[in-house]
Amino acid sequence: MADQRKRTKLLRALGLPAAALTILSCSFIVDKNATQCSGNSDCDRFPGTLCVNQACVVPPCSTNQECVAQYGQYYICRKPDYRCAKLLSDDCTTVEGNYLDDAAIVIGSVLPTTGPDSSMGIAMENSVKLAIGDFSSAANGLPPRPGSTARRPIVLVGCSDNSSADTGVRAATHLVNDVGVPAIIGAAFSGISIKVATNVTIPAGVLLISPSATSVAITDLQDNGLVWRTAPSDAFQASALALLVPMIEQQIRVDLMLKSTDAIKLAIVHKGDAYGKGLGSALEKLLQFNGKPAVDNAGNYLRFDYGDPGDGDCLNCPAAVTKVLDFKPHILLDFGTNEAVTQVFKFVESTWDAQTPYRPRYLFSDGGEIQELSALIDANNELRSRIRGTVPGTNNLLYKSFRNQYLSAFPSAPGPDVFGTAGSYDSLYLIGYSVVSLGATLPTGPNLAAGLRKMVPPGTQIDVGADKINNAFAVLTAGQNIDYNGASGPLNFDINTGEAPSDIQIWCVPKDANGKATAAQNSGLFFNAATGSLEGAIGTQCN
Repeated sequence: MADQRKRTKLLRALGLPAAALTILSCSFIVDKNATQCSGNSDCDRFPGTLCVNQACVVPPCSTNQECVAQYGQYYICRKPDYRCAKLLSDDCTTVEGNYLDDAAIVIGSVLPTTGPDSSMGIAMENSVKLAIGDFSSAANGLPPRPGSTARRPIVLVGCSDNSSADTGVRAATHLVNDVGVPAIIGAAFSGISIKVATNVTIPAGVLLISPSATSVAITDLQDNGLVWRTAPSDAFQASALALLVPMIEQQIRVDLMLKSTDAIKLAIVHKGDAYGKGLGSALEKLLQFNGKPAVDNAGNYLRFDYGDPGDGDCLNCPAAVTKVLDFKPHILLDFGTNEAVTQVFKFVESTWDAQTPYRPRYLFSDGGEIQELSALIDANNELRSRIRGTVPGTNNLLYKSFRNQYLSAFPSAPGPDVFGTAGSYDSLYLIGYSVVSLGATLPTGPNLAAGLRKMVPPGTQIDVGADKINNAFAVLTAGQNIDYNGASGPLNFDINTGEAPSDIQIWCVPKDANGKATAAQNSGLFFNAATGSLEGAIGTQCN
């Protein structure tokens, strides 16, 4: 009310008619000069005004609390145009952090927190919340902008894409057009990430960081430097799988007492989006079995694209199951997301011909590392032993520390042992550090992308974690670069593509004391991205 009286007095002092006194929801320009101001301090000669679009105006709001008082909970006074904005929408239902603080840095996320992939999406969103908590507990948010004393909490507006590209685009549009975020973490899947980027974030000049989109198509996306990812290109995962298949082939030959001249069969079934197609194509170029390239294995090699079930209804999954059952592969590579487990693997295994003297060895990519897989295996120890998978990332102390911290913070939520959780955690850290690196410069999408270029060598190495946050702040506020070492890996970004190389872990499904399958875990065998070879060994937890 006091702010409204102040604006009313100003309008009267300027000699406006009485009718104008009631139109306080509209910005009023008090001077028609082309450029009146570059910052709010330039408008001190007009009390009650703020600098909006280089003009001193009476804004509809000046504080978040004003908007809450007028419209209710979860409204903010959006900067830089000082209009009340609703944080929530039908797709965006989570707010994490102190949104009432006028100095808050508000970002968004678009992840599958509802729908068929919710176990993955919830874990990823929780990982972002965990990182926000680190900044809050270690430093009470980000340091003040130069010239201010107000520390800046990070606020997340979390949205669900429901595993649908259309929903993802709608959620991102709300974040960009209504909330006015400069950065979005997401999407989880490559196809949705590409559509969100090309339809929303790139045209709007907003930074997009995906924690788990791995399609090779993203590398050369015309993105104005605004699309980054903490996940590596599938070129690395394809290389790991190409080395893993011969190892499994050898095990099959020993178990079935096959001669070197006896042929085995191999099938690849994959989702028809950028991720599934890209990984299938990349692997096909490298894959060899029966002593020759996959494409030369006439009659012993099958590749089937079951389409893109964008809304969760995989209409071609039954056809994929039928193809596999008729083909009877010794090795089945299953590349997709939730549907790869619940609509392909589930029915291949349950309807496999009992007269066939073998059952397939299953190889999943990162999309198969979900809790639904463990639920389907249950106590079937023989089935559990036939399942392996690949996932980008490390198994170092930083990852283990993140994992333990997550389990402590979210004991009853979907666990962190799915691809993209560590990358989500890192994404929030990278955005926070990028804001700090900008100093007094506004954290727009292009500016944040420029800040990310200060996170790679050479620079002071900063490990992820709450105990290193203030050290990072000191380095960045001094105008120096840091070398960010994350929970998902070193993240030595190529600043031209916004992506980093990564090791690839080989995962298995352990069992608990009652013999039931638990969440997938890294096995100890991994693909070293630096050497291009498989290193380590599969541990006893996989027995």
